[in-house]
Amino acid sequence: MDDGAAMPVVLSEYTCYPAAYYAPSHPMTLWYTAPVTAMQVDDPWQEYALPIGNGQLGAMIYGGIRQDIVQFNEKTLWTGSAEERGSYQNFGALVIENIGGSYDRRGVYNYYRNLDLSNATAVASWSTADGDTVYTREYIASNPAQCVVIHMKASVPRAINNRFYLNDVHGRETYYQGKEGMFAGKLTTVSYCARMKVAAVGGTVTTTNDGIVVKHADEVMVILAAGTDYNAVAPSYISHTTLLPSRIKNTVDSAVSMGWQALYSRHVEDYKAFYDRTDLQLGGVTNTIPTDKLIDGYAENYEHDNRYRLIEQLYFQYGRYLLISSSRGIDLPNNLQGIWNNSNEPAWQCDMHADINVQMNYWLANSTNLSEMNEKLLNYIYNMALVQPQWKSYARVRLRQQNGWACFTENNIFGHCTAWQNNYCAAGAWLCAHLWQHYRYTLDREFLLHKALPVMVSQCEFWLERLVKATDGTYECPDEYSPEHGPGTESAPGVYAIKPENATAHAQQLVKYLFSATLKAISIVGNKAACVDRMFVKALKERLLGLDTGLHNEVYTGKWGNVYNGVTAGDSILREWKYTDYANGNGKERDHRHLSHLMELYPLDGISPKSPYFLSAVNSLRLRGIQSQGWSMGWKINLWARAFDGDVCAKIFKMAFQHSKYYTLNMSPEAGGIYYNMLDAHSPFQIDGNFGVAAGMAEMLLQSCTDTIHLLPALPKIWSEGTVRGLCAVNRFEISETWADMQLTEVTVKSLGGMRCRLYYRGMGYAKITDKNGRMPKLRKKTADYVEFDTDRGNIYRICF
Repeated sequence: MDDGAAMPVVLSEYTCYPAAYYAPSHPMTLWYTAPVTAMQVDDPWQEYALPIGNGQLGAMIYGGIRQDIVQFNEKTLWTGSAEERGSYQNFGALVIENIGGSYDRRGVYNYYRNLDLSNATAVASWSTADGDTVYTREYIASNPAQCVVIHMKASVPRAINNRFYLNDVHGRETYYQGKEGMFAGKLTTVSYCARMKVAAVGGTVTTTNDGIVVKHADEVMVILAAGTDYNAVAPSYISHTTLLPSRIKNTVDSAVSMGWQALYSRHVEDYKAFYDRTDLQLGGVTNTIPTDKLIDGYAENYEHDNRYRLIEQLYFQYGRYLLISSSRGIDLPNNLQGIWNNSNEPAWQCDMHADINVQMNYWLANSTNLSEMNEKLLNYIYNMALVQPQWKSYARVRLRQQNGWACFTENNIFGHCTAWQNNYCAAGAWLCAHLWQHYRYTLDREFLLHKALPVMVSQCEFWLERLVKATDGTYECPDEYSPEHGPGTESAPGVYAIKPENATAHAQQLVKYLFSATLKAISIVGNKAACVDRMFVKALKERLLGLDTGLHNEVYTGKWGNVYNGVTAGDSILREWKYTDYANGNGKERDHRHLSHLMELYPLDGISPKSPYFLSAVNSLRLRGIQSQGWSMGWKINLWARAFDGDVCAKIFKMAFQHSKYYTLNMSPEAGGIYYNMLDAHSPFQIDGNFGVAAGMAEMLLQSCTDTIHLLPALPKIWSEGTVRGLCAVNRFEISETWADMQLTEVTVKSLGGMRCRLYYRGMGYAKITDKNGRMPKLRKKTADYVEFDTDRGNIYRICF
């Protein structure tokens, strides 16, 4: 395996020689030996740039030398309105040009750049040919300071010579004055402003018409802030427009006054308060291979070379890093690319796609101990469903319902929805599932009472009115489809038109979960507190009892071969459509990326190994194959984890971590995988795959959807030893596990809610359980593989095997 030493990369301006002996100080680091500007690929932004973010303001770091690019975004910079979809926009770029001229003849030596996930800091470093001068740039996106900070230093005095300028991709001019640059403008609805300021130690700082020039400085700090006048709860979605420039200026000035050390210390402390909660170790691997080389070798070596466990560890923590970096600040969820986008015409408008994508963005939040990040999605749902008028108007105007609210597939930040060939009304029920699941993990009664229940009750009112009674006596969701699969009719050879029908498995399973969860929530707070009467509860119970469950079997006919993806003709599979057989539904896509009929297996909880539909669900999953687009493989890992088959999950890793060579829209499975910066490839880049795969890894190690905590439920052979710390289970338990030779050796359970603990693992009944004082809890129930005991809030229970 190549250890990273390579031939020099020829730049357009400079020759860059990589660091020969570099290894990162922390193993959870992505690292490379050439700047993005040196890479001869069609889309260096997607392939190599490294993301930083403070939850709302994000940037992609190039680490260039002659011309460094810090492309940036802010979550609220959208075109469009409540009446027009629009799209998420590129905000602009901060450009740093070298004006020293010292590399023209002899090049750059000892180059490396990295992104340290443990402290959310990107670094680029290089030296002069003689090695006498070492340059280092550090890049952070600070949540406490609400800005991007670039810190530049050199190992000798008076060595920094650069020009700094801002570029507005919407064409507005940048104005420079007093060591600052600023541009501002207006899109369809929002107004925007960006500002940078340069502070230097030593040397001179000169402001010109086209930038800020620093000569002979010892140290430089650049502050970048950007924002809009968007307001999630204002009737017009904007407020305080005239104050926007001064708000951005105050942010910049405040950051400059703090200085680099204070900014950096506060940034790291703030970030690590979330990141350090959870850790995954798979055999004590080290980080000695550049990340792009590691990715190239994964498929061939992952089964037998434990060095490649590093990819899995990195990807798990990268998912958590990306969520922390993109889901704080204003009450908006991540879009299809989180907060990172370098186009004004991005794929799918970079919207909040509500038929899998925005939901998958948050699958890992609660289970990997980041419940606060979940709040951005949940508050967005509340605001759009109950505060703003658009989602309520869709129920009234488009669907002619008198009650509740509705949203569809394609959503912007102004409440606008488009329906992508149909209405897809089940999106609202799916979003409500996140409200209930958040409560199950956090036991936050105030959230349940004031945020979750009002939204869930209103969505129940919508469905109580909308459901229709079928000839078999059950209640059905009318005119639905199974995202994004059909059923459909072939209007021309190879051309399928989706044709909605009643009672798709997807919609029925979601509405069943909505009704059941709402009844449970009402029982917790009481009818009066929930603002419902007995008649509503009675109607909801009756409708739930009469609802078609969306769980029906059919037989695989052998249409695509007597044995297809391991499913044999005559095997039972789960019906995707109540009235259309699978083989006759949308046969051109028998390996379709969406698995919408398997909601009850994951992310819901209605199918377990004890369910009569379990085998049919697993056969349906098997029938779809394992290779697909990036995010689809994330879904499949979670589904196979619920099927307790970790080795299939590992096979999906092989394809999920393959290097994708595609940058534009490509729906073929071979386009799926990751880029060298480990961002998920659909293609193009979609962040949901990063979150989905990371969530699946957590699901392989711990499951609690049925209130019973399953320990190591889907452990693959390639993870024969390891430790995971700080995963979360429902009922506010925090779990750590250690295992060797595929067997648990120790578990700790921290009870944050004082709830009853139910644990399942083979041989659990023979394990020794003690609390933090060495006392053994009284077991309420015990079998060979299961124990149940009451816990005290704040107590820690140790289980030894």
